[in-house]
Amino acid sequence: MREADILTRYRLVVFDADDTLRETVVPGKPCPHGPGEWVLRAGVRDVLRRISWSEQTGPHLGLASNQDHVAYGFLSLEMARRLLRDLAAAATGTVPADPALQLCPHPVDRACECRKPEPGMLLTIMDYYGVKPAETLFVGDAEVDREAAARAGTSFMWASDLFG
Repeated sequence: MREADILTRYRLVVFDADDTLRETVVPGKPCPHGPGEWVLRAGVRDVLRRISWSEQTGPHLGLASNQDHVAYGFLSLEMARRLLRDLAAAATGTVPADPALQLCPHPVDRACECRKPEPGMLLTIMDYYGVKPAETLFVGDAEVDREAAARAGTSFMWASDLFG
């Protein structure tokens, strides 16, 4: 499959979560606050389960997600992390170590180095794996994702191009 071939050209593939890998099934919520409030987007499992996400045979896996609803008290930091682990398992059949699952829990109006479009989450994941920006692909659905990739020096791909 062409999509899987694209991903295996990189040593690290990092994905945005909401509207890239998952969508919320609760009307009015841009991101899930608990289990059962999300589903994988069409095509995600078909593409990502074709990849061997082991360190020996395939690319490393990471997730980078703005999760400001943590700051507003809609869900706990622990629940947001759990939902990212659950998402990785559902999409790829594997769960990377917590340092590869980055989220920004800060409110939208607070300046920080991790909230996309800042590159902090991507840089942390690359540092964890010891991977250079030129060896990294970030997949997302929004302009802030594309800008974060540019600021981190990584390649970028639109989720719609990857998953259809």
